[in-house]
Amino acid sequence: MKTTHSTEEIRHFLQTSKGADPSSIKSLQEGHSNQALYFENRTGDKLVLRIALGEDDFLHDKYAHEKLHGRLPVPKVWEIGMFGGDSFYCISEYIDGVPSDTIKQAEIDTMQPKILNAYAAIFTIDISGSSGYGPIDLKTDNGEFGSWHEKLACELKRFDAESVRSHATNIGLDLTLADKFIAQATANLPFASERRRLVHGDLGFDNMLICNGEVAAFIDWAKISYGDWMEDFANFDFWWPGRHGDKQAFAKQYGLDAEHLEEREALYWAITAL
Repeated sequence: MKTTHSTEEIRHFLQTSKGADPSSIKSLQEGHSNQALYFENRTGDKLVLRIALGEDDFLHDKYAHEKLHGRLPVPKVWEIGMFGGDSFYCISEYIDGVPSDTIKQAEIDTMQPKILNAYAAIFTIDISGSSGYGPIDLKTDNGEFGSWHEKLACELKRFDAESVRSHATNIGLDLTLADKFIAQATANLPFASERRRLVHGDLGFDNMLICNGEVAAFIDWAKISYGDWMEDFANFDFWWPGRHGDKQAFAKQYGLDAEHLEEREALYWAITAL
């Protein structure tokens, strides 16, 4: 659920407590759960204010920058605090660029090598100083689960047949389709890779900013975890098939674990569909 603070309230906050230049304040494309505005302070710093009902997503963004900057393009989070008594705000650096999902395929194809290099930088980053799989504990740097299969099995338990069928009925889907997704996920679960990789959790689309033909930033790290890199690749291939080329070629080029890619993709597609 997104906050609904008025523009006047937000502008007053920025001008009175953050030294914002009134003429610089403008609305930005908002996320699914936050309001977002651009502003410049008195020293000319270009910044982004986001407001949400909780601070968890902001804390994950702060963590991602602190752990990954210098190796990956992740915006710096300057400040997190309370807003209006019932919401939280986050101030981070503004990165010039447009969401990758607004760019036509021809332009994506031209810069595809740079995009794939950026994706590979995430999947091949050194995480040997941590342990575990799944969501990262921001205090310990470790994953919540002892194995990737354990994490996925826990996730699949949430998709019991009765609840999935109920949701399918509510939105007018064929009930047998829901059963097929559950069966597809269950059948392909054994093929998930246990090779630990850093996983963004919602890679590409509006969470990758492009500027002048370069990957300018990866944003929205709320789902950062350790696990199978194919979860990220399968996710954007589910929503936009072929957007970033062939998974087999990508895995071979960057030395990623490539066993059972078809089964792994089928697994993550089913989970995404559920």
